[in-house]
Amino acid sequence: MKPRLICVPVALQRYLDLPPVALRQRDVAGLIARSTGAELLVLSVDAPVALVAQLESTPEKLDRLVQPLRDDGLSVQVLHREGRPSAVVREVIEGAGADLLVIGSHSKRGPLDVGVGSTASALMRFDDVPVLLVRPTGEEAALARKLMVPTYPWVFPYP
Repeated sequence: MKPRLICVPVALQRYLDLPPVALRQRDVAGLIARSTGAELLVLSVDAPVALVAQLESTPEKLDRLVQPLRDDGLSVQVLHREGRPSAVVREVIEGAGADLLVIGSHSKRGPLDVGVGSTASALMRFDDVPVLLVRPTGEEAALARKLMVPTYPWVFPYP
């Protein structure tokens, strides 16, 4: 199967800077897009909750994340939405007709998130699109914890 549209959902809201797993997702998706001629759709979904003030907004982080892909001549769409990430990503995939999903796992906030984050776990069960899971190394996971907005682990904005 040769993908035409690769969806790359990245979690950026909870981080002060680009998390390592998002950088690896970008790089993996970029390699696949270059070798297949596919277009990329990079998406970040913010939870409807106010966090501590950040230096950079999610749309600004998204632009910085995708700039190397654009510099390489790849076709990249960028979307920023608000809502429950797993639900919004599913809507976007279905609406855009993505045929490959490159997701990252970095969240280990509680017993339900031990193997993979809850969003990644929900998206891996999405039957209509093949899923490629990018997991962080131990060093990347430690760096991600340092980049996390301090109050975020205790915020659960979903009903």
